[in-house]
Amino acid sequence: MGCCKEELRDYANVRAIRLLVAESANGPAFTNGTRTTAAQVLASVRLEYDYLAAAPSGSWFTAGALAWQCEEPGRKGLKDKITEVSFTSTGLFNGVAAGQPLNQFVRCLPGNSRYQGVSFPLAQLADSLNSWKSGDYAELDRPIELVVSPKPTDNAQQQFRLRLRLHSGKEVEQTTPSFIWQ
Repeated sequence: MGCCKEELRDYANVRAIRLLVAESANGPAFTNGTRTTAAQVLASVRLEYDYLAAAPSGSWFTAGALAWQCEEPGRKGLKDKITEVSFTSTGLFNGVAAGQPLNQFVRCLPGNSRYQGVSFPLAQLADSLNSWKSGDYAELDRPIELVVSPKPTDNAQQQFRLRLRLHSGKEVEQTTPSFIWQ
């Protein structure tokens, strides 16, 4: 018997989203009714996963021998790939109607240290997440910061919604608390 406590779980599937909004990466998360005058806010996204075992292959002896080098779950990335990422507001946001994409107002900052200081457009987030794996950089476990700016000029009451559509058709979404952005 090998040293690994669980069977190899090569793949991950997105189960849920944790979505927090704050003025800065280390600032307190907004709660319902929070007021801010910040020029931009950060929406911190952390995905939660279910890990899946790959189909068994090889002999029992081979599997036991390989167990001496236990792999982290999710090392092959997402099984059910993300096909679409949608970030919207439940109210008017700088001329964009409620429920419509806010892509032009959002930049992504990956939480992985090898990409420190690199930002990319929200339209590239699905491709980025689909390439992440566990292992050396533990990408699956890192948060992503969505930088939202500028602050709205037409509606102070804000509440953001992040929705992921998966290849299987499943949708996973989360909404932030409602806050006042003046």
